[in-house]
Amino acid sequence: MIQIHLDVDNIWVYENEHGIKTPFKKEDIYTKALPVFLDILKKTNSKVTFMIVGADLEMKVCRDFCRKAIKMGHEIGNHSWSHSDDFEQFSYEEKKMEIQKTHELLTKVCGKKPIGFAGPGYHTDADTTRTLQKLGYKYDSSVMPGISQTLMKFYIQIKNKKGMIKIFKVGKYLMNRHGPYILAGNNSRNQIWELPISVLPILTIPIHSTFVYFFGPVYKKITMMYLHSKKGYLLYLFHAIDFLEYPPTPNHPIIPFRYSLEERIAFSSEVLKILVKNNGGPIKTSRELLRELK
Repeated sequence: MIQIHLDVDNIWVYENEHGIKTPFKKEDIYTKALPVFLDILKKTNSKVTFMIVGADLEMKVCRDFCRKAIKMGHEIGNHSWSHSDDFEQFSYEEKKMEIQKTHELLTKVCGKKPIGFAGPGYHTDADTTRTLQKLGYKYDSSVMPGISQTLMKFYIQIKNKKGMIKIFKVGKYLMNRHGPYILAGNNSRNQIWELPISVLPILTIPIHSTFVYFFGPVYKKITMMYLHSKKGYLLYLFHAIDFLEYPPTPNHPIIPFRYSLEERIAFSSEVLKILVKNNGGPIKTSRELLRELK
């Protein structure tokens, strides 16, 4: 059960988080970055799940992309309305608004209800699950097991010089399961699965693109060795920013920008090739693969 998700965190998300400015327009993620990823996917006819931040749906280019992706057989999921740094600290009503507002717009734009959600900050909670159940969602994909939360918390504390407040729960998912499990519900009508983002076994360090770019060539080799050998469930995560062209800049706060676009395309293509081989054919969306869990 191999899947690929891509979080469509726009450039304004990174600018807000790091307190910086970039030369990009907010439309560039949809007109420049995502087409690059779609071209990579076409080579294997693989289908993925794009997690959309609701505020971007106010842009025509975002709505057009969602419709195009659906027609191509991809899935569109809900990634909250504002991708707020402190989403976890929101009240139940605030979380409900973030999820429901995005849900309603995605349903209108795509012509079908989204069934998957990914929360900002790699966490979920009872308030979020309660809202997802009421809206008929079938899975959440917010959890990253292991020491990931702790690593990101410490990194931000050490590197942050602009008052970044992004919340990470130290130790919350240290012993979390690495495979799918029922998050809530006791029948087909209200049951929600958790589809965790994949990490290395034992070390429990994330294998998705941002971490590979951060840790460098040696970690890339370790990740590739693991992907080659991995059987069964795997959920690999990319971010839209991975495919936006920017001059390679060492120590840039937006980690993918430390590498050229050509290097990032080569890495992404290599990952996709391995996953397709392990899968025995093109990758399917989480919506399709969810049927295998029932």
